[in-house]
Amino acid sequence: MSSTGNAEFNGHGEGARSRLKRLLPVAVMLALVGLAAALPMIRNTIFYYWDDTAGATVPVWRRIGAAVLDGRLPIMEPDMWRGGAFAAEASTGIFNPVMVLLAVATYPIDNMALAITIAKIFFLLVMALGSYLLARAYGVRPWLAAGMGLAVPLATQTFYWDASSWMYSLMATAFIPWVWWTMHRAVHSGGSWLWVIIAGYLCVSLGNPYGLLAVGVIVLGFVVESWVTRKRDRILGLFVSGGAIGLLSVPVFLPLLLSSSVGFRAESETWNDEFLSPNLSSLLGLSTPTAQPWVSSFGTSHLFIPALYLAWFVLPVLPWLRWRMLRQRWQSMITVFVVGAVYLLLVLGPSQIWMFRWPLRLVTNLWFPVLLIWFVLANAGLERTKVKMRAAISLAVIFLGGWVAWADVPDNRDQIIAGCVVVAVLVALLVWRGMASKSGVAVLMAGSVAVLGVQLAYFPAMAGVTNYQFPTSQQLLKDRFKKYEGVTVQVASTTSLTGKQLLPNVAYKDVLFGSMYSVAGVSSPTDYSGIGFTKLDNKLCMIYQGSVCPDAWTALWKPVDGYTAPLADLMRAQTVVVQNNMVDTRKDPAPAGWRRDRSAEATGLTTVYKRIDPLPFNGTVSQASVGTQVAESVKTSTVGERTTFTRSNGNANGAVTFARLNWPGYTATVNGQPATIRTNAVGLIVVDLPKGVTSGTIELDFTMPGTGIAFVSVGIGLLLTIGLIGFSAYSRRRRPQDNGEPDLDTSQLAELEVPDTVSVSRES
Repeated sequence: MSSTGNAEFNGHGEGARSRLKRLLPVAVMLALVGLAAALPMIRNTIFYYWDDTAGATVPVWRRIGAAVLDGRLPIMEPDMWRGGAFAAEASTGIFNPVMVLLAVATYPIDNMALAITIAKIFFLLVMALGSYLLARAYGVRPWLAAGMGLAVPLATQTFYWDASSWMYSLMATAFIPWVWWTMHRAVHSGGSWLWVIIAGYLCVSLGNPYGLLAVGVIVLGFVVESWVTRKRDRILGLFVSGGAIGLLSVPVFLPLLLSSSVGFRAESETWNDEFLSPNLSSLLGLSTPTAQPWVSSFGTSHLFIPALYLAWFVLPVLPWLRWRMLRQRWQSMITVFVVGAVYLLLVLGPSQIWMFRWPLRLVTNLWFPVLLIWFVLANAGLERTKVKMRAAISLAVIFLGGWVAWADVPDNRDQIIAGCVVVAVLVALLVWRGMASKSGVAVLMAGSVAVLGVQLAYFPAMAGVTNYQFPTSQQLLKDRFKKYEGVTVQVASTTSLTGKQLLPNVAYKDVLFGSMYSVAGVSSPTDYSGIGFTKLDNKLCMIYQGSVCPDAWTALWKPVDGYTAPLADLMRAQTVVVQNNMVDTRKDPAPAGWRRDRSAEATGLTTVYKRIDPLPFNGTVSQASVGTQVAESVKTSTVGERTTFTRSNGNANGAVTFARLNWPGYTATVNGQPATIRTNAVGLIVVDLPKGVTSGTIELDFTMPGTGIAFVSVGIGLLLTIGLIGFSAYSRRRRPQDNGEPDLDTSQLAELEVPDTVSVSRES
């Protein structure tokens, strides 16, 4: 082989080794995140199939996957009743391509717990990688940046609450560091604004309003930073890209605003009841792994998990950090300070501001600036002067965190002590090895996983919220509940069932909650809703996940205002399931026109009633006014319906009632002319027939509310995006090659600092 060939071979070999060396921190970080994500499933296989995830997210994902595979986007699913307004719910994520692709990809997996676990771990990895890139953008060395990438998804609020229960919060948080990173590149390194808009859209299109808030706060931070650092030409790009993201998100949030009048989000005000509202003292536990903060939660005075834990090293290592670095770098950190200040105020603010509620949810966003400051300082190495004093302060910080935790819940003394001891040992090892060595970073990263192991030993699950313990197989649910015919109304409550009854093979042979009936192929008003439908909810005294009060049984058989027919008939109910220890009807005669079906009662916990006579109308028509005959009613699409009718007296008032909720967006025509739609006393659709019309066809259809505005806003958003990219490219071509001193490359900052392994003069 020639010398030239050898040189090329060696060059390629060196290049490959260099690439592998650069990728190693990322690979190790992602492997540790995957390992950490698997740890809770050792003791709790349904760790990620919990609370709202099981009751709402999984059924919505299954429906989205099925709908997209069927060639449609599920804007409205009438058979899911109060849970079927996917566009109005906003947080269904139907406009987010990543979420839709994951829903489609995981749909063939029958084990729903496994499918959603795969999706959640994917987003934990996305969050970790974005956090790594964000730390690198601020000049943090690769291995230390990997430490931040590992710490973010393992923060307890993210790992326990969001990953276990609130999946849409998890997904939005996963994209936040990507928004920040792309914006940092656009402002400081000439990165394309297109990536800012893409990352921003992926964050906000999940429908979680906290993602939209995060994008706005980050834009604000960079506007201030650009102004102070005299990069004011970037401010226009920030405003335009932020505006484009906002316009592209209009289809996501506008239906929610336009539909809020029918649900319990209609009056969103600012008020405070301290619910899920942390305080300054509870934030002292952010490095105490076993602290259960005294923060009001769902039916409890304190949290059952260490929800405000961030990372074991943050507070105890503060005395060892080189704080003078902030004086040197304050201008490049302005966004970090702005974002941190805004979120600190929100976390300590009232329990609800407009539609934003429960400040604890915002803790995950506060952790980004906190960790960025910590890792930027740690990147400069640790101080080696006044060792005894610094060690004493570290121990005092650990003790204070433990003391506050013990003061909140004194019964947890042993686990608090155990957590503090583990942190003390890890801090000692970290200080000993320093930040410049790989062994020091190994302590930081391995310690993060080890502390999670300690937490899981004491807190194996997300306690304090609903653990439905649904069966995990979709096919099993379909097989079990094919016994229920037509619209199935359930009079049951999770609170009336004991823990042993809420098991996959006990109560869930006869009842389901949340939107699980939709997974089983059963149409039911029980379905989970984050916005609700007030009129029906009030009539059945139904809460968000479908549980009702005993009065719901009585309400089913009473005539609805304006009708002689009872509610059960107006809803076209064919099956009614009654939980015996809520309303015991076993010795009572069945309602008129109904029979008890003992063959459908599998557990002895319920009584099941079936309609005897066939329903008087087909389609979803449930009632026609006197003198109006409905010949037929057929579906024209998933939502659309065509109904033919005749009337004996065209001059009398006439109307047709449909057994579907009147969500904003429904329209009707009679013989091609617009007809009036109104809502009856229980929220159902009523189409008024025009005077003088004795026969014809009613066309009922649905269009997402605000569709016209949404199309216009998306069009303007796309035009802004194209214009911004074109203007940026033109400006780069016109910009002089050398216009003063170039911007400092933050990736080189680490090389300018003194590593902590170098001895420095000790002060007395």
